Amino acid sequence: MATKPHESGQVQEENSQDSNISAEELLTTDDTLSPDLTEATSQEMEVETVDTLIVETSPSLTEFEELRQQMLRVQADFDNFRRRTRQEKEDLQQFATRKLLSDLLPVVDNLERALGAFSADAASEVQTGVEMVRRQFVSVLEQYGVRAMDVTDQPFDPNFHDAVMQEAADGREVGVVVQELQKGYQMHGKVLRPAMVKVTV
Repeated sequence: MATKPHESGQVQEENSQDSNISAEELLTTDDTLSPDLTEATSQEMEVETVDTLIVETSPSLTEFEELRQQMLRVQADFDNFRRRTRQEKEDLQQFATRKLLSDLLPVVDNLERALGAFSADAASEVQTGVEMVRRQFVSVLEQYGVRAMDVTDQPFDPNFHDAVMQEAADGREVGVVVQELQKGYQMHGKVLRPAMVKVTV
């Protein structure tokens, strides 16, 4: 069956319009998908860049941590050395002072003996002068941490007492200091000279 000329032209025009619509739709579709594809590609590139940076900087971070640990160890060693040096210096000074103060204790002993020789009811200027000297001596000793020990009626302790005499207990507790024969002294809590004592047995 033959197609009429005007019908053939109409069909061609409709086909042309369909072709144009398809092209426009295709362009629209391409424009819609293009940003998504671009963003995905950009994200992939960023991930690859970050991974590359991590790989490249990992050795540097490791070296930095090693250097930091070494610095901390050096600092700790220096602090220990400084404390040890300070303690040794203090011990040396205390030892030198301890020897000097220990040598001065007999002077205090003699001053106290001199005071004991005076008559109890006969005060004199000499006695007063000796007492002043004794007090001054004791004050100087105290400035250096030297203190007399209180030992009478205390349980005997060989770390603090030197038992040179014994006395029968006679009903009293055994091993108790009943008389101080020579004063004992401590320096900063450590025995400078043990006390000479009489102990019950």
